[in-house]
Amino acid sequence: MNQPENRLSRNTVSLLESIVQITGQRDRDSLELSLVKTLHELIGAFRIILYKLQTYEGKQRILPLVRFESEELVLEEPLDFAEGDQAGLLLEGQDGFAACLEQREMIKEKCRCREGNCLCFIYPVLGSNDVVVGFLEVDSEQHGEINHKLVSGFLKIYQNYLSILDDSERDTLTGLLNRKTFDNNITKIASYYRVADTDAVGKPGAPKRRRVQHNWSHWLAVIDIDFFKSVNDRFGHLYGDEVLLLLARLMEKTFRQNDKLFRFGGEEFVVVLEPATFESARAVLERFRKTVEAYHFPQVGQVTVSVGFTHVHGDDIPSTVVGHADEALYYAKHHGRNQVCSYEKLIKEGVLESEHYKSEVELF
Repeated sequence: MNQPENRLSRNTVSLLESIVQITGQRDRDSLELSLVKTLHELIGAFRIILYKLQTYEGKQRILPLVRFESEELVLEEPLDFAEGDQAGLLLEGQDGFAACLEQREMIKEKCRCREGNCLCFIYPVLGSNDVVVGFLEVDSEQHGEINHKLVSGFLKIYQNYLSILDDSERDTLTGLLNRKTFDNNITKIASYYRVADTDAVGKPGAPKRRRVQHNWSHWLAVIDIDFFKSVNDRFGHLYGDEVLLLLARLMEKTFRQNDKLFRFGGEEFVVVLEPATFESARAVLERFRKTVEAYHFPQVGQVTVSVGFTHVHGDDIPSTVVGHADEALYYAKHHGRNQVCSYEKLIKEGVLESEHYKSEVELF
């Protein structure tokens, strides 16, 4: 009489432990790893892949984030870090994924990578406002109603908890990423330049991290509003906040989907550009500077920004890379404002060694 009850209790405890494990995560990588690992333990599929959906130059692509296959859990390098037009798979031509995006429900198709009776089950992953932001692929020979409900339920938990993480990572006024998320982001980016296919945490059995080879680099820019103090003094903090909010909207419209945008504090913003050449990075920042200069801010009128940017190296710590960009920013402030300056270029020219930009000049 007690056997069914004991079996039910064991199953219930296992599910509760899985939920605790997922909701105990504090960053996206860990959350994604935990989701895929948990689902594999519960349903035992041949392969499970979590993808994100992104748009690059008008084309939608599906990019793998975490994969469990052949008893190995792999944290793929975030493929917004790969060379854009080579990253992932074009959604066009991937009929199952395209149908899943259109219908917003699970799609079943023949497995592309395994002979026999293996099927591919593609689930939509929803983000804020119930927009499809990715997919979960489950390759299995057996995927009945119970497994379907388990996957759907855990994807809902993932969506809800992702929303909580997202809220905690955003600046209240502008909606951009906040200061406390910056260190984690820049540390991860720097680590991709140091790590090849290695154990992610240095312990046997830990998830692997897959590094994509490329020739491009990340760039970090510090953006500061020129004479912002005078805006607050002349028009009041209410209009000052409106300038900050409108500037954030211009950033979202001007920068690319995979550029990470932060409000660093006060009138200072930070952008971590997706991998690009020096010329491309400078062109993107110049485009933003000109966009701000041409924009009419209600009541305030014209506002300009100064920008300092630098290359992200593998041995950089957050304070170092921000410090380099700040030095370039101070040079821009000291030499007329409303311009974009490169730390590496200024070093090469020798000008950073001969001046101190935190002197008498009013920087902010």
